[in-house]
Amino acid sequence: MTDLTEHREVQLRRDAIGLGGALAGTLANMAPVEGIFIVVVLVAAAMGTFTPWAFLLGALGILLTGWNVAQLARRVPTAGSYVAFAYHGAGSIARGLSRPAAAFTFYLSIMSGPVTIAAVVVFLGSWVQTALGLPNFWWPVFALLAVALTLPVVLRGAAASVRTSLLLFLLEAVGLALVSAVILVRSHASLGAPLHARGGQPGGWAGLIGITFATSVSGFIGWENAAAMADEIKRPRRVVPIAILSSIVVVALLYVLATWAAVSGYADWLGPLKGMARLGDLTNAAPYVELADHYAPWLTWLVYLIGFLSPAACYLAAITSCSRWTFASARAGLLPRPLAKVSPRSQVPAAAVWLWTAAVTALIVVPYFLADGNAVTVSAYEAGIGTVPLLLVYLLTSLYTPFYVRKHDRGEFSVVKHVLPAVLAVALVGYGVYEFVLPTQPPPANRFWIYIGLIFVAAIAFAAVAVRRGGRRLDVLAATAPDEDPAPAAA
Repeated sequence: MTDLTEHREVQLRRDAIGLGGALAGTLANMAPVEGIFIVVVLVAAAMGTFTPWAFLLGALGILLTGWNVAQLARRVPTAGSYVAFAYHGAGSIARGLSRPAAAFTFYLSIMSGPVTIAAVVVFLGSWVQTALGLPNFWWPVFALLAVALTLPVVLRGAAASVRTSLLLFLLEAVGLALVSAVILVRSHASLGAPLHARGGQPGGWAGLIGITFATSVSGFIGWENAAAMADEIKRPRRVVPIAILSSIVVVALLYVLATWAAVSGYADWLGPLKGMARLGDLTNAAPYVELADHYAPWLTWLVYLIGFLSPAACYLAAITSCSRWTFASARAGLLPRPLAKVSPRSQVPAAAVWLWTAAVTALIVVPYFLADGNAVTVSAYEAGIGTVPLLLVYLLTSLYTPFYVRKHDRGEFSVVKHVLPAVLAVALVGYGVYEFVLPTQPPPANRFWIYIGLIFVAAIAFAAVAVRRGGRRLDVLAATAPDEDPAPAAA
């Protein structure tokens, strides 16, 4: 296994952050407030009072995937993240698969990642515009302002990014927990509502089948953030797996708390059936604002505030992390060499940061004109199109895990620890991917498969060209972050 000390001219700053920083970036990237604000209505429309259970089961599916990624992150800590995991994992199946698998993973991620992140910033702009009661012209202004204000923080370095992410996430999480707690206390007569199936279409457990489960799983995207920060994390073999798994658990608890409060609140206010009809009403753009207005009007401002802080924190953490695996991939020849440079003072991959900033900016401005300024349409398209390729990357990484561990760490290999979680993760995430691309979904989701298919084909084409031209340079992806602890196995 190659060590990153062989690439000193392009090194990121070592030991810049510890476990706290890794957790902060990952939790911020998962954006629980934004996630719950967006998807709770869709899930409630199908499951009614059983809505919290969808997020609990979605968390279990993602936890299995996170477990698989943690196994690779412990053995192959690298800024290359999924791209490097594909190189090592696919190479464990057949040596000739290393380069094409890594290249395909990179191009799939680089074409879908900015789309997903742009959806986050579009939501931010739309949320602020609505909160201030401004005309439709303003959401791209707020979105672009968020991009501009975030850039200097990211360029200062990993430590500055994670400190800011930590502050934003703490405000977001405490705010969500406080609002949820107040709603639960004031609707205490209906605390048991999520234990009895009422409302939804088809309602109950039957509502979990199909796009509902896929939607609940998508709410956890971002949990892999720490993997790409491995080169800058102290003791990454230990810290990255802890950050991944702990973050999933924390966000799952927040999701269950917030959705339990929403179900209890609406059930107590309007009754179980009418309440679930209102919570699952697709025209109800801000159910938590409505609940706060009813139960605690003095907290409505806090709902608006955390609705802004959540996507802001997510964007900051996502750009920081994504610029790292982009830098590592450019170092391996998957992008032009200048994108593999770091700033001499801050040791930040500034060129990669600017690339992502430009891509997200374009994905804010261009769709604004294509969709006649409709932020809901833009966000729905970008979130739906960008999510599936990322879920596919999760699936492939889970598939690779048992092969890598069996080949390179046979002494620790276990069917229970490595094969079973991989099989379950592939099945659950694969089901989510399948549901997302079905053309039978209501518009605009019925056309997502077209755009996703184009991204998939383009990734294959670009990967084929990169493998043919890049050759051995792609083997730079074999490099791993140095660690004070010995690796559990040598590749």
